[in-house]
Amino acid sequence: MSLRKETTIKLIRSTCVRVAAGAMFYSGALNLLRRAQYRRVTGDREGKAQVYPFAVLLYHRVNPDNDPFFPATSVKVFDAQMRYLAENYRVVALADIIKGIRQGLGVAPGTIAVTFDDGYRDNYVYAHPILRKYDLPATLFAATSYIGTDKLMWNDKLAMAMKLTTEQSISLPGVARASSLTSVPEKLSVLEQIIEQLKTLPEPEKQDWVERIVRRLLSKTMKVEPVMLSWAELRRLAHEGWEVGSHTTNHVILTRVPLADAKEEISSSSAVLQQKLDRPVELFAYPNGKSGDYDLSIQKFLADSGYIGAVTTDDRLNAQDADLFAIGRKSPWEKSVPHFAWKLQWSYWRHSSPSATQRDSESGIKPVTAAVNRPSTAADRTTTSK
Repeated sequence: MSLRKETTIKLIRSTCVRVAAGAMFYSGALNLLRRAQYRRVTGDREGKAQVYPFAVLLYHRVNPDNDPFFPATSVKVFDAQMRYLAENYRVVALADIIKGIRQGLGVAPGTIAVTFDDGYRDNYVYAHPILRKYDLPATLFAATSYIGTDKLMWNDKLAMAMKLTTEQSISLPGVARASSLTSVPEKLSVLEQIIEQLKTLPEPEKQDWVERIVRRLLSKTMKVEPVMLSWAELRRLAHEGWEVGSHTTNHVILTRVPLADAKEEISSSSAVLQQKLDRPVELFAYPNGKSGDYDLSIQKFLADSGYIGAVTTDDRLNAQDADLFAIGRKSPWEKSVPHFAWKLQWSYWRHSSPSATQRDSESGIKPVTAAVNRPSTAADRTTTSK
């Protein structure tokens, strides 16, 4: 099948889903479906302490910029999504969900937590006022070495270089022909390829490639406005009700560094947050957060260090047998409330179906057991000469 035909089919399918979602949303059918689903999962268990399926939503940036190089949820869309959640779901702080499970108190039907990764300043400027308006709790996972600085995270550094470059092409490792950079779509496509390739590399090698690629794209040093939270802003968020968790110090993928370095990333970020915010740090988010980006040794270290739970980026809901150190999260990129509402409800419906247990097993809801090729020392890591 040609790429053009495949793209057309995807567009038609997406349009049909949006139309159907709108019809169900505005007709009230979606509300009926949600109530039926609640009755289906509760049955005769009403009043008993049960852990019903719960969702954790993952956001990164919320702003009105509409910049394709730095994807964000628009302020208007975020406001509409939070209003819908406030009116139709039970939005609970993530730590309260985890503590409820640990203490045998259960999780009520329709429970959702809202989380943010990295520590972007627009979380304070745009998301915080909206969450306050609807009286909703949220959790922010901070990569501490970026807070209070003008540093860009490695993927943002590449995105900024790609956005600003006047180069017409770039050669990528393992690709015989140079990739064109003559249009925004081409730049975005190449940027995605580069980021996904670099995620597979050991951390020092990845950082080395980032600097090489930035130098190829730009002849001058980038000067950018700070995009991360200041410590004063993060303290205010914490003071006004946000949970703050650790996202490591330098946002490294933990299985791409020696275990000792991974532990130091976790411990140092926790220590800094506790010192700066004067409160314990109980929650953790794995950078990148896919199943190969953490392992049992990391999960055990988190538990031994006093954390009560950790979140991934695996796209799924969580059930009674969920591993609290591998909690799934869903990224809501839908731009319309009907589409957002439908996809969320569909996730709950699928999760409570008779075959959900089998799907959960297949999707990694149990503790991670896969072997990880982790570098053990600096000498074990080699840098490509290309």
